[in-house]
Amino acid sequence: MRIALYGLPCAGKTTILSSLNNVRVMNGSEELNKMSGGTFKTSTEEEKNNYRIKYIEFLMSLTDDLILSDGHYSFLENVVFTEQDAQAYDVFIYLFCSAETLLHRYACSDKNKKYAELSITRIEQWQNFEIERLRYECHRNNKDFYAVNGENITAEDFAQFLEKINGGYSSYSIAEAIVNRIIESYPDPCTMCLVDGDKTLIIQDSFRVCSNGYKTTIFDGNFYTGYQSLMFAEEEKKIEYDYKLLDTIEINYQVYDSIRNNPYFVISAGITELWTRLARIHNFKNIIASPLISADTKYYIVKLLQNKGYIIKAYGDSKNDLYMLQAANEGYLCTAERLSRSLVGANMSNLHLIYDKSLVVLNERFATELLEEIAICKSNSGINGNRLAQAHYSLGQKIGGELNKTIPSNDAAVLVLERGGRFFGDGVYMTFGGKFYPHNPSEEELPTIQESTVVIVDSVINTGRSLLKVIEKLKATNQNVEIIIVANVIQEKALPLLQDYKVYAIRVSSNAFKGMNQATQKGNTGPDTADRLFNLIKTQ
Repeated sequence: MRIALYGLPCAGKTTILSSLNNVRVMNGSEELNKMSGGTFKTSTEEEKNNYRIKYIEFLMSLTDDLILSDGHYSFLENVVFTEQDAQAYDVFIYLFCSAETLLHRYACSDKNKKYAELSITRIEQWQNFEIERLRYECHRNNKDFYAVNGENITAEDFAQFLEKINGGYSSYSIAEAIVNRIIESYPDPCTMCLVDGDKTLIIQDSFRVCSNGYKTTIFDGNFYTGYQSLMFAEEEKKIEYDYKLLDTIEINYQVYDSIRNNPYFVISAGITELWTRLARIHNFKNIIASPLISADTKYYIVKLLQNKGYIIKAYGDSKNDLYMLQAANEGYLCTAERLSRSLVGANMSNLHLIYDKSLVVLNERFATELLEEIAICKSNSGINGNRLAQAHYSLGQKIGGELNKTIPSNDAAVLVLERGGRFFGDGVYMTFGGKFYPHNPSEEELPTIQESTVVIVDSVINTGRSLLKVIEKLKATNQNVEIIIVANVIQEKALPLLQDYKVYAIRVSSNAFKGMNQATQKGNTGPDTADRLFNLIKTQ
């Protein structure tokens, strides 16, 4: 078995290699230097690549039972990983190290001092790029990928992990065994629903509920590879569970009603005994639960089933489900009350969202905090211009923060309806993120929007009819687009018209009037919000 140990310069690969016994250890840098006659550093990129290929050919010729070689995926923008690398190794291990530690080591290293000028952010980007690309290469080639924290793992722990791998531990093999169980139950290819358990099929996390809120630090690096799964499987054996608390667990019917009459399997990284008991309580069928089920195991389950002709609908809520959701024919991300912190910064494009679509009114939740700004925004405040704009901006920031709790922003468009929605929309954008699109429906064509979620922002929604016209145009180009509506004020009468969409508002009002360029409300007309914002109200 050939295992590759990758990581950034100064991550600690050499230290790990030098501590190992009973393993054929190969130092890639030293071997490349020997092959080049000591001229590797000064060789051209083409020459270096040829030496790397020769080194891989040499590794392939070795017959030792267990070979461990270090390597590099890239040097900043220069990717040195080759297809030969991808095929040569059976397992890839990535040695993670915090950017702060790496920067300190670079400053003290003659060999790698050139990296000491990098920022913490740039080092983090470099390392995250390598981890995701190596994981992709492993997924492509059905290889096991593990990430370990080099600052926390001891030489003894690393050696024991190698023994586990050499003894047959494999995320891919676990996936193969699960797929065989699924095919036994459903031998003919069909549309198969693969459902995560905790916080997907059920609302709560059964582990947290029954362990009295036990917190583990094993997943703090946000890797969710088979190494973390193996460590957690060992840790949780020492925990005592209160099984009576399973009676407090609630089913997520938004998910369960979608799958219960279709072929489905629950694929959970939860605790086996907890899920065995939950299956009896709620009459769930086809439960496979084990802490050893990693994010990569879930990915391979989808891939292997698809290779046999199954169509996969996948449901999940966290980083441990992300690759499964992305690989599925249809992926459904359950955000419930809050988007999982493990997904911050992750690519969630083209996933369908499952979340509570009930109306959110911030004035009902934070009335005291918003009191002053709401008073400024009201049509009878007499406050216009920059003070009003600042209040709109501040309220937009608050509602953007609420959006961030449940709606992924990395594949979202913020469509701000001009002119009245401008400053409010700016505030939403500054705390939510996404891609910003200003749009004046009365003067211009709708911009081309590629994002799968569109957050439509307006200051005031009166009847809702003009908003539905915008939505109709969006759906004409993407029928599956997810629509979120955000307003500073929405009229009560507009709510039934928008009941099919998630609506966030600062407040709901029953005071309806037509906006005009006037200072005060008179009958069914009142001061236009846009004119107030831009200080264009005529003095009277």
